Amino acid sequence: MEPRSDDQPPAIPGIDSAEFLERIGEDMDLFWEVLGEFSTSYRDTPAQIAAALERDPTAAKQLAHTLKGVLGNLAATELFAACKALDDAIRESRTEHYPALLATLSQGVPILCDAIGAARAGQARSDAPPGPPISSAWLAEHYAALRIALQGHRARDCKTLTDAIAATSLPAAEQPFFDQLRALVRAYRFKEAEDLLEPRLNVRP
Repeated sequence: MEPRSDDQPPAIPGIDSAEFLERIGEDMDLFWEVLGEFSTSYRDTPAQIAAALERDPTAAKQLAHTLKGVLGNLAATELFAACKALDDAIRESRTEHYPALLATLSQGVPILCDAIGAARAGQARSDAPPGPPISSAWLAEHYAALRIALQGHRARDCKTLTDAIAATSLPAAEQPFFDQLRALVRAYRFKEAEDLLEPRLNVRP
């Protein structure tokens, strides 16, 4: 479920939310949908560009051009400028500019994706009624089951378990960790989710 529409766009570091919302006709549902798609689909694009530059400059150019367009549409001004510069550098074979521009994008795009995820999670929590309180034993049991599902790459079970946890009233200190964990599960980044979860569990598999 997308976060509920609101009268004003949220402040998201790296994006001019008001400009982006204006571009899409003040449609808050579309606002959240597009941001969600970006955060799950483009986090690794800078790394993909870097890898492609070593073996297929044409593919790297296409990836950079696509990312540039998406960042421009989102009104992500600073990252758009860096990506445009990289796009131009690849087209003109100015290889000396690659490292600095790739470093900017490799750092900035994941940070932007995390900021979007935090904004989406915060909006969803503010819209949802509080769920029932849970015990630490219940949470530990569900985390343990989630680890097994992650190890088996069982996407449906992972979603069921994270949805069950999300429907409860987590302790405030636990919420940021769970938001990060759930975002990884939603992006099918199961190994990263497992690595994040492992320190929370006392028993090794």
